[in-house]
Parts: sequence; structure tokens; C-alpha cells
Amino acid sequence: MRRRVLIAAIAAAVLVALLALAPAAALGAAGGGSAGFSGGGEGGGFGGGGAGFHGGGGRGFALYLIFRALLDVALLGHGLGFLVLIGLAIAFYIFRYGVPKMERFWQARSRQGHARRGQTRRRERRVELAAAEAADEDPVFGPEHVRAAAGALFTEIQFAWDAQDRLALRRLVAPGLADEWERRLDELQARGWHNRVQMVGEPKVEFVGIRRAAEDRVVVRIEAKLRDYVVDRSGRHIKRAGQFTESVRLREYWTLERRDDRWVLASIEQGAEGEHALSDVVAPTAWSDEQHLRDQAILEGAAAETVPTGTDLAGLTSVQFSDDARATAIDLSLADGRFATDVLEVAARRAVDAWAEAVDGSDAALAQIADPAAVRELLHPGDPSERTRLVVRGPQVKRIAIVALDPGAEPATMTIDVAVEGRRYLEDRDTTRVLAGSPNRVSHFTERWTLTLTGDPSQPWRIASVQAPTPTA
Repeated sequence: MRRRVLIAAIAAAVLVALLALAPAAALGAAGGGSAGFSGGGEGGGFGGGGAGFHGGGGRGFALYLIFRALLDVALLGHGLGFLVLIGLAIAFYIFRYGVPKMERFWQARSRQGHARRGQTRRRERRVELAAAEAADEDPVFGPEHVRAAAGALFTEIQFAWDAQDRLALRRLVAPGLADEWERRLDELQARGWHNRVQMVGEPKVEFVGIRRAAEDRVVVRIEAKLRDYVVDRSGRHIKRAGQFTESVRLREYWTLERRDDRWVLASIEQGAEGEHALSDVVAPTAWSDEQHLRDQAILEGAAAETVPTGTDLAGLTSVQFSDDARATAIDLSLADGRFATDVLEVAARRAVDAWAEAVDGSDAALAQIADPAAVRELLHPGDPSERTRLVVRGPQVKRIAIVALDPGAEPATMTIDVAVEGRRYLEDRDTTRVLAGSPNRVSHFTERWTLTLTGDPSQPWRIASVQAPTPTA
């Protein structure tokens, strides 16, 4: 009886340990940083190893010590003491590793179930119908052309990353994202590591997004199987953390932007963080983007109601001494349309969209709406070295509150709280290690921005300063 209990307890401990080592969702191959690999080692371990890496067999050795201690207790102690130790070990692993991994597992299952696959198929049909309309004007938007081009681009990028061919990557990837990737290549090479990526079969490509407003862009959902590992200076292979083999499966959303008559990669979003693409606006032509047209109409209306230059804005409101900043703005909007709440909504939404684009892509749109210091604080909060970046994916403006207004300032200023919903996390730019937040969880947070009134009718308000975000959930 005692022997059966011992065997069962050891089996349970092994099962829990395997659960702790269960693989997480694979990150993207090309463009990935050093974070997320484990195994191998230099000189018996990675002294001062990189973010997200574990020294050669460090976790395995720790597990060996744990199991050795348990076996020693089993052989030399009493059965009750052994069971207590087993119980403590099981409880530790369940709460430390098992629960979070099971949560991620069920989240992934919910995203891959019949309902989710049905949603993706419906989305793809809708986008392909819209793309067929755009293809009448330009064949580059044809569904078959986009899928073929995206599959070829995916394959070319994996080969270029595997070969560390920076010139090829610059040709295939938009400049903003290429800059981020080169930082990761530099960090890998500084370690003497070579991230090898080899295709296993053809990628599956689904056409799930098209938007033609300021620029031509499409979104594809890619699923693929790859061999993804690192070779160190000694020629040893380092697998991704939690992976028992070098094979990984990835699911990514790729945003492609047009460059002449071909597509280049503008940004990559991993699985969950890219799911907003399944509900984003579908706009096969510039005039079909109703939100964009509405915003333009609002700004044109505000420009038509602007007071003459040099007008004392503070003297236009009878409630200028009121503590209610929103009431003051509404009062001012009767004389100057730039203070209307819908104008503020347009400014905030444009800023949030430009902020998300600047994470991987160009900062140009964000620079048009924010001062340089505000741009740095939005992208690299509290980090003058800019070694970290704040990643925001699929942000949606939920509420705007006017908390302060100074119409007497030159120029007039307004401080607003913008409540945003989306995925947000802080990342090391060199290693891609997540330092705070989570790419797998939608969060609610509030940004406090101070805006200044500009003379540009197409962009009445500009972000002058940014305060630290305030978490609300």
C-alpha cells in the first residue's frame, strides 16, 4: 500500500512539473527578440544572461534537486512527511504555474473554437467582397493577389531573418518596424546567438482587413509551423522556453502597407493582441470610411466657426470662473467650434490611432498631433534612454473628461482624461521581454493629456504634455 502511494505521489509531482513546463503560445519567429528561449548555455550557464533566457539546464537542475529531496524523504523519512512535501510541491506548482497556464490555455481554446473560426470565416468573406470592389479600381487589392502576396512575403521574411540579411529585411519591412528588428538582431549578435527560422510547410493566410483612408493597408491572419531556435557560440541549440522541440506553431496578424505595386510588412500582432482586426472598419475605398468622413466634416465645421485671430477667448464665456471645465468648453463652443466636445473626440481618437501605429510603424502621424516631448512620453514613458517601449494594440476611446481649461493662456490649453480600452504592455525593445502589463489581456486605462489650441484647421488641438497613465482596471 505504501509503495502504491509513493508511486502515485511521484507521478503526480512529475505531472505537475510537466504542467509547469508546458509550452506557452509561440511568439513570432522573424522579428523576435532573445526573450523566450531556454536551454543551452555558455560556460555552464548564462551568467548575466539575456532577458527571458534561462541558463543551461537551470530549471532542470532545480527540478532535479526538488525530486532528489522528495525521494530522500521518501526513503529515509516517514510516509506522512513525504505526502506533506508532495502536497506542498503540488500546491506551489498549481498556483505558481498551473493556474496561469490553464487560463492561457482556455483563452486560446476560446479563440480557436467553432464560434471563433466561424467569426473569422464570416469576416474573411466580408473583407473579400469589399476587396473585390477595390480590385475593380486596382488589381493589387484582389483577394487572391493579397493572399498570394502575403504568403510569399511571410516566406521571404523568414528566410531573410534566418540569414540575418538586413538589406533584404529593409526591402520587405516598413522602416519603423525594420528599426525595431535591427535592435533585436544587434542584441542577438552581441550574445553570439543566431536565431534560426525554417519553414515547415506552407503558411495558411486569411484576408481579414482592408482600409484605404490616409494610406492603403490590408490585414492578413497567418498560421504557420516553423522550426524556431537559437544557435549559440558553441553550436548548441537553444529552444524556446517551455518547448520540448524546436517546432513551434504561430498565429499572427500582419498589417501590410502598399509600396508602389507591392506589399511590405508594417506591423505584427501576436494571436490575441491582433484580434481587434476581426472587428475593425472595412473600407475598400477612401469614401467608404464613414468615420473618417465624419471626422473631416466635424473639423471643417469647427474651422468655419473659429473666432478671429487675437480674440480674447477668456472673455467669451460667462462661466470662466466656474470649476466645471466641461461647462466652460461648451459655453466657448457657441462662439468657437474648436471647443466642441465632438472636436475633442476626433482629436483624442486620432491621437490614439496614431499612437498605436507608431509602436511598430512610422511616428509621422503621431508627430503631427503631439509635440516631440509628448511623443517620447507616449512611446517610451519614463525612459529617456528609449530602451523600452509602450505597446498598445487595438485601443478604443471609451470616454473623454475635460478636467481643466485655460482659455486665457496663449495658446489656450485644455487638459483631458481619455479612458481607453485595449491591450497595453511595456516591452524591452532589444529582447522583446514584457516588463509590465500583458499582451494577452484587455485592460482599461486612463491617459491625461494637456492639449494646446493650434492654428491648423485640420488639427485644432495638439498634445503638449502627457502625464503618467492611471490604471482603472
